[in-house]
Order: sequence, then structure tokens, then C-alpha cells
Amino acid sequence: MLANADEFGSAVRRDVARASALRDPVKSREAAYKAWRTMRSRERLAEAERSVPLPRFVETRFTLPAGVATGRMMMKPPLIRPSKLTYVEKGGVGKQLSDGWALNFAVGCTHGCVFCYVDEIQKKFGFIRAGPMVYEEWGNYFAVPENIDELIEETPWWKWRGEEVMLSSTHDPYLPQLCRWTRRILEKALPEGVKFCIQTRSPLVERDFDLLSRYREQVRIQVSIATMSERLARAVEPRVVPPRRRLETLRKAKQAGLRTGVIIAPVFPPNRLRPVLTEDLEALAEALAEIKPDHIYGESLHVRGINLVYVERALGERIRLEGFDQVARLLFYAKLADHGLSGVWWPEEV
Repeated sequence: MLANADEFGSAVRRDVARASALRDPVKSREAAYKAWRTMRSRERLAEAERSVPLPRFVETRFTLPAGVATGRMMMKPPLIRPSKLTYVEKGGVGKQLSDGWALNFAVGCTHGCVFCYVDEIQKKFGFIRAGPMVYEEWGNYFAVPENIDELIEETPWWKWRGEEVMLSSTHDPYLPQLCRWTRRILEKALPEGVKFCIQTRSPLVERDFDLLSRYREQVRIQVSIATMSERLARAVEPRVVPPRRRLETLRKAKQAGLRTGVIIAPVFPPNRLRPVLTEDLEALAEALAEIKPDHIYGESLHVRGINLVYVERALGERIRLEGFDQVARLLFYAKLADHGLSGVWWPEEV
């Protein structure tokens, strides 16, 4: 076992020596950050050249109390769209989170998790739907379609009878700003036979256990936990309830007779806020052994867009990822096995 940061460093160096080719994450994140800054600068210049009238500018840049930029947007039905977060056999990337479908009804996420991969997606494609707000930093932009009520009514839910849909893949469906619409979506879709993998970090999902319990065969409740260290969690998940509160949500879901899952992700390398990785994974595996979720997945921190820029600023230090994915995978399986658990690791390329 790798008991401390020195042993971890030795293991990483051995993995790097064995690897025939590894991308340079430092260059990758610096290039991504430069590209993002260039896009943001061009967009601001384009806005200035279009001379947007002040009333319209204020209207589209309205700031929420939490300091989150918002905008106006519309969507077309149906709410359910194809997703790659599914089995390889179904044409996906190998993440068993749906039958190839996702339901996303917001742009942005107010949780503001600095490691999130979704920011890269929104900065590439979200402008068409939500406008220049997506060039704000992740966690600081958020919008809901003005026609969300019509979207819920006009989606032909029966078409996805028997299919598992991920709710949601680009935002948390139980954000305070969204939970009332999530309830309405479930009230429409569940009676039509739609299945859901509900992915959340929010205890607000517990308010809907009354509804979900009536359709327990169609639902699994899944939470994500990156670390059991509250110091690290506060730094990288600034607006999310503590890890142990999320475990309590899993426990309550089990008591309600619901299927449950957990994604241990992203696993962070040793850092100043949480120096010893093995202790962290041990604490998490011990807690999960008591709850016994139906599904356990794991994934290490990966470079996606400029997420490592956000992470390093939050931690106040450089993060070394060379060879880490393999070491984290071995520790994940070892710690689960120590507690009689099994899980699935998602490698870096997934």
C-alpha cells in the first residue's frame, strides 16, 4: 500500500518511466486557458462592436444574489436528448449512467465545483443557446429556459418508456433554482415508464423521496464525492454540502427502498489540504461499507478545458497528474476490496 506522499511520489515516477507516451498536462492546461481567454476577449469585442443598448445589456447580464451571471434562453422540445454517458455496447464512452439519454434543462451549475468537466462543453457549445455568459468562470453563470413549462408539457415522455435517462449530465437537477421543475419533470415522466439515474450532490432530492419511492423500480439515486476531507471539499466544491451529508442522503435513499450509487470522483493526488490519499480513500470505503450502495464508480482528476486552472488556483499549488490515473485506480480497487465492496473504475480516456 502507498502510505504517504513520498511513497506515492515513487509510485508515480515508476509509472511514468513505464509509460511510452504521456501528454504534458501543464502545457495542455496552459494552452486551453490561453484559448479560452482569446475566445472571451473576441466575444467581448464583438459585443462592443454590436453596440448593445444598455437596457438589453442589463437584462441579459442580470446578476443573482450569489453573484452568478444569468441570461435569457429558449429550448426546443423534447427535453430528453442522446448522451454518450452509456455503455460501449450502446455506442457510449463506457460510463454506465444511462441507456444513452440525458435530460439537461439549464446552462451552468451554481455548485461551482472547480474540477467540473462541463465548463469545457459550455464554453464550446453553450454560447449559441445562452449567449456570452458562458465565458464567465464556471459556477458564475446560470440560466433556465424561459419556456421550461412548455418544454415539460410538450416532451412526449412515452417515447422513452423503459429507457434509463440521466438527470442530469451538465448540471445538478436539485439546485435550489431547479428543484421545483425537477419535481414536475418526474411527475410527468415516471408514470409514463421513463427510468432515471438521478445524479446529484444536493440533499434537496430527499424532498422527492415520497414520489420516487412509488416508482422505485424506475429510479436510482446517485451522489458524487471527491473526498472525505472537509478542507479539500470546501476548496474544490465551494457551494456543495459536506461529504458526510451526501452520504446521509444515500443512507436515507436506501431506507426509502431506492437503488443507490456513488461516484468517487474526481480522486485528487496528494496536496497540501489532503496530503495522504490512502487515508482519504480508506475513510470513504469504510463509510460506504456501512451503506452498501448498489453501484460504485471511481475516476481520477483529469484535464478538461481549463478546469486545472480553477483547481490550482483553489488549492494554491500546482497539481501533478503524470501517472496518477493508474495509481488511483489501484488504490480504489484495493480499498473497496478491503471493505468487501466492488466497483468500476473509469480510466482517463473515458
